[in-house]
Amino acid sequence: MRFFRTSFVARLVFQFLIISVLGGALTALAAFLLARATLTRSVYTQLDSVATLKEDAMLRWLEHEQESLLVLSQSSQIASGLEKMQSATPDSQSYFTARDTLRTFLRSYRAHEEEIAEAFLMSPVGGEVLVSTTPANEGSYRTTDEYYTQGRKATYTQHFYPSPLTGETTVTIATPILNDEGTLLGVLAVHLNMDALNTILQERSGLGETGETYLVDKFNNFITQAQFGARAFPRGVHTVGIDTALSGEDGVGRYQNYLGTPVLGAFRWLPEQEVALLVEISQQEAFAPARTLGRNTFLIGAALITLLAVGVYYLSRQTADPILEISQAAQEVAQGNLTRRVHVALQDEIGALARNFNFMTESLQQSIEELEGRVAERTRELARRSEEIQTAAELGSAITAIRDLNTLLERVAHLISDRFGFYHVGIFLLDEHREYAVLRASNSPGGRRMLARGHRLKVGEQGIVGFAAATGTARIALDVGEDAVFFDNPDLPETRSEMAIPLIAAERTLGVLDIQSTQEAAFTQEDIAILRILADQVAIAIENARLFQESQQALAALESAFGESTARAWQRFLQHSARRGYVATSEGLILPLRPDGAGKEEPYRLSTPAVETEDPTVLRVPLSVRGQQVGVLRLKKPPEQGRWRQEEISLLQDLSEQLGLALESARLLEETQRRAAFEQITGQITSRIRASLDLETVLQTAVHEIRTALNLPRLSIRLAGTNGEQNVPEHP
Repeated sequence: MRFFRTSFVARLVFQFLIISVLGGALTALAAFLLARATLTRSVYTQLDSVATLKEDAMLRWLEHEQESLLVLSQSSQIASGLEKMQSATPDSQSYFTARDTLRTFLRSYRAHEEEIAEAFLMSPVGGEVLVSTTPANEGSYRTTDEYYTQGRKATYTQHFYPSPLTGETTVTIATPILNDEGTLLGVLAVHLNMDALNTILQERSGLGETGETYLVDKFNNFITQAQFGARAFPRGVHTVGIDTALSGEDGVGRYQNYLGTPVLGAFRWLPEQEVALLVEISQQEAFAPARTLGRNTFLIGAALITLLAVGVYYLSRQTADPILEISQAAQEVAQGNLTRRVHVALQDEIGALARNFNFMTESLQQSIEELEGRVAERTRELARRSEEIQTAAELGSAITAIRDLNTLLERVAHLISDRFGFYHVGIFLLDEHREYAVLRASNSPGGRRMLARGHRLKVGEQGIVGFAAATGTARIALDVGEDAVFFDNPDLPETRSEMAIPLIAAERTLGVLDIQSTQEAAFTQEDIAILRILADQVAIAIENARLFQESQQALAALESAFGESTARAWQRFLQHSARRGYVATSEGLILPLRPDGAGKEEPYRLSTPAVETEDPTVLRVPLSVRGQQVGVLRLKKPPEQGRWRQEEISLLQDLSEQLGLALESARLLEETQRRAAFEQITGQITSRIRASLDLETVLQTAVHEIRTALNLPRLSIRLAGTNGEQNVPEHP
């Protein structure tokens, strides 16, 4: 003690050492606490980022499966198979054949989609399982299942519910199957395999050794596989994170997990899926760097104090400053500044912490940028696809009203080229022998040259057009490898990619839509899906144009035949009628045209109203019935009223058409009345003849009634016997 009292240096050193030790200890403690707080915020940020990535991965998985189901539902094989099953009786061979074909098709789809546990088709009414990749489920009913009732209206996803068949949690996606008229043929649904979701959530990237991600449904049951399942928690699993998330709140915090282990966790409620997503890591692992930092800081500080007292303060400052910078950087990162970096040149633990912090921030920034990039790319892709589908729909609407086949084909070729910007669009139709695909329309100069020389391709032998026409399937040719041989066409020298889509209507190939681009590898399978919609509309429009032309020709033939029949009827009528027409005079008299020639007017053969050359005041208007002239309307104006005006001629032409219809109706009525009278007389004579069974009485009655009815002066009936003719007395 005396030494410390007498020696200023010793006292100063002692006091400085005491202060330095206390300062060093306090500095180490502060560094530990600050690092722990910083790490806590950093871990929260990382956990929240992992939760975002896991949620995005899960949603992309569900979206992928939904898109895959929609593509499957567009297959014509499913619609045609359902139509065949509906048109056949359940015990017929055609019904079993269609069912087996659909089952094979669904199994093939399931073999390519490992995430599918079961694919099945349900009836449009009643929810009966018609076809399933699990035959044991066929014949069961899903009438009240939510995915069936909603899937009949539109594509619907029933998220995370206990399957009534297996009792396991599952996800089901359903979509309606419609025919071309929009009639519901059935409902296509798939049960998803939860193993894929387990793989996504159990991947521990960025979560260390104790990190875990899992889903809990609204009944506090595990959805994805965890370390312990529902059997360990018969009343449901409850933690602060789970209960808070199930109440609809998102957040982070420190709590004990379902095993009682203290953890740091990020939790959020996914309302659309009605599940809670939790990402957790043990506090022991999360705070290990902070403990290591505090311990090393204290030891380094104590060693340096013994060597140099001044170095204690300097070392404490060197130790504290980087940690403060890391803390400040962490705060800025937490506020959204992901470009913030810690500039520490030390190579010790603090330097390692700074580098790890920089690496973590850079990884987080990279992940968010990649996520934003994928979202932007997906958005652009969806916008492009949406625009292509909208364009295809607009083109389909534009061509449906065209009835002339040549006009239709020319219009389609130019519309597709203008809307999609293709270098060449050609439309080939099969000839009547279905041996050649003949070019019928094109938009490009080279295509018009090929049209001029009657360009055609052998079906099944020449180019991808011949391939598509023979197989009924679309094909893409690229300017690489074996496909390069298709582009040796001097009329189209700039072609680098080509796509041929068959034009199919009523399961019959009508031709091929040939599209060429100046870009290499310009087409994908998704382009085929979009343009196939347009090709189907074009095929229907072509078929409608052909049917319209055929119906027009049949209608013209029918009208011609009907007109000729009407003309013959009028000829017979005029031959047996004494009425040839009437004349209205200026004195108000109406005089008949007599067949003896007095007052008779010879009818003109006219196709349109005509003014007489000799007398411009006289107008002759044809009277026509169904295109056949049956008379002439002759009109004369007073000379002082001048020539006939066009509006007067048009009015008289309309009146002559109405007069022709009225005359035809009167003729038909008169003819009907004559036939009715004839039928009445025939019936009366027949009934009187049949009134007696005596041969002589029957013959005498027949002679009398027929002569009286026809007003004949004499009538006889002769019967031929074995010895020659036998005369029946004639009726006087």
